[in-house]
Amino acid sequence: MERDKLIHVPLLKKKWNIFAYILFALPIPVLIVLFFIDVKLSSDGVADLVYSFWAMGASIMILTEENKEDERLKHFRLQAFQTGFYWLIWGLAVLIVVHLVGNVGGLPISGPKISAPLVMFLLSFYVLAALKYQVWKSNKVDEQSSK
Repeated sequence: MERDKLIHVPLLKKKWNIFAYILFALPIPVLIVLFFIDVKLSSDGVADLVYSFWAMGASIMILTEENKEDERLKHFRLQAFQTGFYWLIWGLAVLIVVHLVGNVGGLPISGPKISAPLVMFLLSFYVLAALKYQVWKSNKVDEQSSK
């Protein structure tokens, strides 16, 4: 199974992090250019554009190798994806409840429009946060045990 190219996705080299950071900042100049060439975007279109860039940046960071890549980090990645999907389910449930309360209850509240870029943004950031937290916590435990 390790040699199956369809299933085995190699990790990206560390220099891909630079591209990921560029993707986080890129929506601002893109929106400025779109403004100057007179492209009209709705607020949902602007949000989807920003969510898309941020989701791509976070996904690249998730797939970029760490300094010391080993079985433990492979396990952390798996756990981070499981945790990310768990948080995504709860996050979407909250958004759905907010939309229902705003529409049915007549209250003046509403959340962001639920779209594919929003879902990818939430998932990629939940996974990235879970992965970075596990790596940070593991390094902290390693430092304490070495003292």
